[in-house]
Amino acid sequence: MEPGAIHLVRINTGEDLLDGITEYVTGAGIQAAWLTYLGAVSRASLRYYDQGQRIYRDFELDQHLEVLSGVGNVSLLDGAPFVHTHAAFAGSDGKAIGGHLNSGTTVWALEVRIQELIGDPLIRDPDDCTSLSLWGGTL
Repeated sequence: MEPGAIHLVRINTGEDLLDGITEYVTGAGIQAAWLTYLGAVSRASLRYYDQGQRIYRDFELDQHLEVLSGVGNVSLLDGAPFVHTHAAFAGSDGKAIGGHLNSGTTVWALEVRIQELIGDPLIRDPDDCTSLSLWGGTL
């Protein structure tokens, strides 16, 4: 894969963070990308993957938080663009918490940098070892 166009995107106040990024990449026809973001949210919905149980454990933070760092990628899952992203947040006490971003995170202000990747898109396939959908084939 080769670096392609860079997209600078603002997700509006009140929008769902994950849905906003997904809607943008789908509308722009982006099938592979690397992304980073920063800003603030009024509520965060996260997940932690329990490796022993092989299930996601969801948790929510119903408070105003700074987005210290958000990083993720775009690949294809079941033929559609899939945004996989993790984020680190901090509250008013400066303590950080993070995890796998889930739908239900409400944006207060957010700026996203999406680096499109040119070439054959990465396709997510079920992985027997982890029970996750991971990039398939040889990279």
